[in-house]
Amino acid sequence: MSYPIKYIENNLVFNHDGEAFAYYELLPYNYSFLSEDEKMQVHEHFRQLIAQNQDGKIHALQISTESSIRSVQERSKELVTGRLQEAAYNRIDDQTEALVSMIGEHQVDYRFFIGFKLLLNEEEVSMKSMGESVTASLSTFVRDVNHHLMGDFVSMPHSEVARFLKMEQLLQNKITKRFKVRPLTKNDMGYLIEHLHGQTGIAFEDYSYNLSYEKGEKETYVKRYDLIKPTRCLITEKQRYIKLEQEDTTTYVAYFTINSIVGDLEFPSDEIFYYQQQQFTFPIDTSMHVEIVTNKKALSTVRNKKKELKDLDNHAMDSDNETGNNVLEALEQVNELEDVLDQTKESMYKLSYVIRVSASSLDELKQRCNEVKDFYDDLNVKLVRPFGDMLGLHGEFIPASKRYISDYVQYVTSDFLAGLGFGATQMLGENEGIYFGYNLDTGRNVYLNPSLASQGVKGSVTNALASAFLGSLGGGKSFSNNLLVYYAVLFGGQALVVDPKGERGGWKEALPDIADEINIVNLTSEESNQGLLDPFVIMKNKKDSESLAIDILTFLTGISSRDGDKFPVLRRAIRAIGQQEERGLMLVIHELRSDPNPLASTIADHIESFTDYDFAHLLFSDGTVQNSISLEKQLNIIQVADLVLPDAETNFEEYTTMELLSVAMLIIISTFALDFIHSDRSIFKIVDVDEAWSFLQVAQGKTLSNKLVRAGRSMNAGVYFVTQNADDLTDEKLKNNIGVKFAFRSRDSTEIKKTLQFFGVDAEDEANQRRLRELENGQCLMQDLYGRVGIIQVHPVFEDLFDAFDTRPPVLERQ
Repeated sequence: MSYPIKYIENNLVFNHDGEAFAYYELLPYNYSFLSEDEKMQVHEHFRQLIAQNQDGKIHALQISTESSIRSVQERSKELVTGRLQEAAYNRIDDQTEALVSMIGEHQVDYRFFIGFKLLLNEEEVSMKSMGESVTASLSTFVRDVNHHLMGDFVSMPHSEVARFLKMEQLLQNKITKRFKVRPLTKNDMGYLIEHLHGQTGIAFEDYSYNLSYEKGEKETYVKRYDLIKPTRCLITEKQRYIKLEQEDTTTYVAYFTINSIVGDLEFPSDEIFYYQQQQFTFPIDTSMHVEIVTNKKALSTVRNKKKELKDLDNHAMDSDNETGNNVLEALEQVNELEDVLDQTKESMYKLSYVIRVSASSLDELKQRCNEVKDFYDDLNVKLVRPFGDMLGLHGEFIPASKRYISDYVQYVTSDFLAGLGFGATQMLGENEGIYFGYNLDTGRNVYLNPSLASQGVKGSVTNALASAFLGSLGGGKSFSNNLLVYYAVLFGGQALVVDPKGERGGWKEALPDIADEINIVNLTSEESNQGLLDPFVIMKNKKDSESLAIDILTFLTGISSRDGDKFPVLRRAIRAIGQQEERGLMLVIHELRSDPNPLASTIADHIESFTDYDFAHLLFSDGTVQNSISLEKQLNIIQVADLVLPDAETNFEEYTTMELLSVAMLIIISTFALDFIHSDRSIFKIVDVDEAWSFLQVAQGKTLSNKLVRAGRSMNAGVYFVTQNADDLTDEKLKNNIGVKFAFRSRDSTEIKKTLQFFGVDAEDEANQRRLRELENGQCLMQDLYGRVGIIQVHPVFEDLFDAFDTRPPVLERQ
């Protein structure tokens, strides 16, 4: 096969047969965890995209491109701000080296390119256009003569390019109604051609193709050498493979094509392009040349085939032989196809499907070829590796090329093509940011940028900064939450961690790189801490402190705002103290005692009964205490020793006095977080609430959570809820305001269904349920801010981070 490309301009590729193709990158769409209805919708869009081309050709390519891990990490550095910049750069650099040593300099990305042959049959036929066509034909002849005589330059008239560019615009408008596409550039074309000729080690985004144009008055000139330069390598063709020799690498490549399809491909479940990305640990490329056969021509071909099969059937009957099963089956299929074509008036498609497998050695190539054959065999697709045709099949991958061989053409419908899953992939996270782990199905690194949701990113389905970490004990939710908070702080964020279990007390020693920016407030039962959590002490605003005092005292005493006798008495006493210079809950008790109403002393006795618990004095100030809790550092941790939190299953009515006091303190600390949220909007802030179920069950906790989430969205702050069940997030408003979600292992079937429902995926799908049930420690179901869902393995990379955030009890070693 001769090199097909004659000229390239933008995304237009002209070949030597006078055809022009417009190439686009079909931006991949997430296909994992879609419901059957959603898959059918994608299928229908793709079917319509193919069916709208009533005449012409389509060239679709799935290409395994490379992306540079180093360049992603360097781009991530640009997101770092704040006082920990140097520590962040050092950590990212160490992370880069670790990732490169584990998985190499590059990761494989699957990209989808689709080219459409442009047809000029929509032009108005006139004497002028006919004259232009004759002139164009003559000038093409002259250019070809000059090309053979001179050989150095290829010329293309501006008028011809302009005609095709006009058609390309019309085509692009059609495609963008159904799919997100990006017109290719000359750099993309160059990368694609070099990739097919064995070039490796260059990231797709870093590649540059030096194709210089000389613009004349009527024509553009390009050096012929520049056009063929991307193909430079020594190609040796063998019977069943080709050998591509570059300066420093040798690649062995084999090509498969479809021999026959012996069964129906089921949809959804047999989307070849989607599943082969997950199936193979090595990169493969696929090319589809689709030639449209109009309905009239297709019916004629099918009817001729039907006549042939009937002749075979009649011949068998005449000679007293039984007709072979294969003939009968073929006759049945032809009848069925004839009915479909006659009713739908749809075109048929001649498909040339070629798979490219490459390796650095012949043994490796043989092993990979066997894997590919087995995969397709399981899908009832029989592949063949034709002898002596490797170079011809290689040529089919080049843009604007033609079908090399007709022996293996399959006649298919648009339904079949749409069901192959072209463009379907599994995507999660961002292109750069915090490296959080890797996709368990594809092995792709997953990056997060926690502050991005509020920026109204194109394609995102949420602008909520809040996140939820769900899962039963020991699944890894606290570890993952700690890791994300640490990196968010390292990247310049500020965090307030509410730590009711006291698990983060050793972070200053465990994280020396950020120790100067860690502030641990340990509220013990010591006398010196008395009243530090008093609402009148901890809240700056008088009105806020009064509201919080009412919430806490009604919560502890069980006095409802609907209680017309007791509530006004309590409210009056709190308001009276709120107006004084010296304020504190102890003074509320004194105020109640001075009230002549007999109910007042009963309420005072009830409140006073809480004050003699060992850590309850944190709540009760005598009006002389000053707020000493500072949140100036980038990472602030508030711990209250000896909290006794209720289990997630315990009803509020069953809370013990210690549990009531513990939850009351959590409510106060979380309300204090509201003040923290309202600080500098330019800094991304996180309020991290561990054991969130304990106060999400009570009315005050629900109200507070909604306040935190709503204020956070406008103040550039995310609230992270670490809790066991999706049901803990009881309020629908709260659920709807949670953006990025993480769900760890769960064994309970009911809980699994609720979690899947929370993620917006099919809760009744047994495969979805099984995946959540079978997650291992550190693995989770994740939904990003684009609504995409997948399974990731959280990867701390560094041992010091693993040790710092591991919440498991230490194992006693034998002496």
